[in-house]
Amino acid sequence: MKTPEIIVRGKDNGEGMVIRYRTSRGTEVLGLAVPNIYTQTDWDLGPTWCYLISGRKITLIDTGRLGNFDVFRSMLKSTGKKVKDIDRVVVTHSHEDHDGNLAEIISASGAELVAHEIYQPMISYHPDLRDGVPHPEFPGSCRFCPMPEQVYSDCLPYHRQRSEMKVDIAVKDNRVLAEDNISLLFSPGHSPDSICVILEDNVIFTGDTVLPHITSQPTIAVTYRINRPILPEKYRQSNDVYGLLTFIKSLSKIASLRTRFEATFPGHRFFYDGRFNLLDAGERAREIIDFHIGRCRDILDIIDNRPTSIEEIVVRHFPPSRLTGTGKMLAENEIRAHLEVMKEAGDIEWQRGSKDVVEPTGSRNCLAKLASFITAG
Repeated sequence: MKTPEIIVRGKDNGEGMVIRYRTSRGTEVLGLAVPNIYTQTDWDLGPTWCYLISGRKITLIDTGRLGNFDVFRSMLKSTGKKVKDIDRVVVTHSHEDHDGNLAEIISASGAELVAHEIYQPMISYHPDLRDGVPHPEFPGSCRFCPMPEQVYSDCLPYHRQRSEMKVDIAVKDNRVLAEDNISLLFSPGHSPDSICVILEDNVIFTGDTVLPHITSQPTIAVTYRINRPILPEKYRQSNDVYGLLTFIKSLSKIASLRTRFEATFPGHRFFYDGRFNLLDAGERAREIIDFHIGRCRDILDIIDNRPTSIEEIVVRHFPPSRLTGTGKMLAENEIRAHLEVMKEAGDIEWQRGSKDVVEPTGSRNCLAKLASFITAG
């Protein structure tokens, strides 16, 4: 991938940066790095990259973290464009750092909204469900929100605005927007409604599915059992949208694409630590699968031949810098996602009466199972 032209430099982590890239067919792609929340730990994602594609319809991919509409508008102005120029908004998934300014941008532009068909129930409220989730008062994407009140309280106005959005073009598995040579690839796992965007069969926008240096947190498969009633009917028969194994399958799908993309544009860390991180989407997808195999191996080594609590696994696996603030909660979710795969493969059992202590069975079947997706890719 050739290095993009820098329009506005921004910070060393990329925040505030505006870039321009021209595809081999001459299509202009603008990248805007919208501020995000930073924890000053190894969990930091950096800003959210939003991309504007010129074409018959000007297409915006993602809208950045909530509360940054004025920042987004100012960044867009530096390119000579205005919010009202946007004809179409594609949302890669229903997380507040990717669709946070959606309501304001749609209102100011009148753009059509494109998202996966699961996106609509993710942004909608489901008051009739009484199923013991931590936050039944939140929309589908956040009914399991583990964040403390001082974090999630900031999201409440955003949830209300977002719930009023109606998807104009609902992506069912994969979809082609033929007039601008854009195709949409369903890639669940980090979120049940995740999609990647492919331009001209040669450029890919990966959202949070493929990132440089880091890997997005997978969802927990057990979420499916409770959220199943809010999903479109076709997804209620079996779990194909939640969990680490689903995420691995999506990565394998990207790795198996025949195209060697000329450019990969991720949702975070495209520019970080003062430099661009230029990716090959397929190679990086295989690297991420291998990373998760290594994490499973490490967890099995920690468990060894005795009952072990999730808390002990977390403390022994992650460095202290990742366990400050909300970091410990994020680390526990990571471990649970991997333990679900191990349980399905027969490598562990939950200690009787507990969902916080696991016992090894002596097998390591999950390692070969996950490795098979690298081969498939």
